[in-house]
Amino acid sequence: MSYLNLALVQIASPSNNPDIEKRKQENYEKMEYYLNTIANMNPAVDLIAFPELYLNGLDPENWYLTAESIPGPLTNKLCEKAKELKKWIAPGSMFEKAETEGEAYNTAILISPEGEIVMKYRKVFIPYPLEPSIPGDDFPVYEIPNIGKVGFMICADGHYPEAARNLALKGAEVIIKPTLQGDWIGGQRNNLPIAITRAVENQCFVVSINHPNPIGMGHSVAVDPEGRIIEELGDSESFTIVYLNLDEVRRVREYGSMGMFGFLKMLKEFKEAGKPVDECYQIGIEAAPIYQTFETPNAKTPADIRKYAPQTQQKTFSV
Repeated sequence: MSYLNLALVQIASPSNNPDIEKRKQENYEKMEYYLNTIANMNPAVDLIAFPELYLNGLDPENWYLTAESIPGPLTNKLCEKAKELKKWIAPGSMFEKAETEGEAYNTAILISPEGEIVMKYRKVFIPYPLEPSIPGDDFPVYEIPNIGKVGFMICADGHYPEAARNLALKGAEVIIKPTLQGDWIGGQRNNLPIAITRAVENQCFVVSINHPNPIGMGHSVAVDPEGRIIEELGDSESFTIVYLNLDEVRRVREYGSMGMFGFLKMLKEFKEAGKPVDECYQIGIEAAPIYQTFETPNAKTPADIRKYAPQTQQKTFSV
């Protein structure tokens, strides 16, 4: 059997220091505390994962000033820590300076026990106008030796089936989703069903790590390939460890899920159904008829937001 023993750390940013570099250092020190605690408490843990945009600290007005290069000072510290502890680290996401001045990506990385950044994912689906980052253009997957393949989504990516499907078709068996979702963004009726749905339709583990209250709503969760919740945290700062048997992914993808007959074989059936299933991709999503019905562009800034005003049609009645 192949297990990925993964720690979900639902951590709150402790620092509102106006000095951005000191703030990031204080946040890193708290992350380091959890890394040391978990590694020493349970040597069997393979990978320790954190939420979206924890290290930067939330600062909408100075978001670009919190960005740095990858590799850079923060990631260098994390690489040294991974090497010291001999653990895989997924430190959530952080703003990464882009090639163009004044722009940044929301980027998640995977660091190996040798202290190397082995995978970098830039968030593709940006929830404008809440977030000012620019989108990435790839869905990388990395194979952890002797364990299995992992990929990233970041928060809003989870709402788009194509993000997880791209990872699954590249072989991802575990999707790690650093998240920053408050109760005002859909609440639990949105958060948990999204994780469960992405797991079921891609027959893989989905692990979502959120911020606790008051910034996020907590409820970090690990879901198995058949949609069962393995572990779910509450809304306060905490952590838990899950033991993911990746042979379950291989079993479900090969033989199906939901009962002894295994009638749900989503990935196999998607392939065998052929052209009717992927019609939307064959014609190009941008050519889909629904896009002819939209009248307003996607709002990129608060100034772009327009109130919905349905058009009323005048009707003439004759008696």
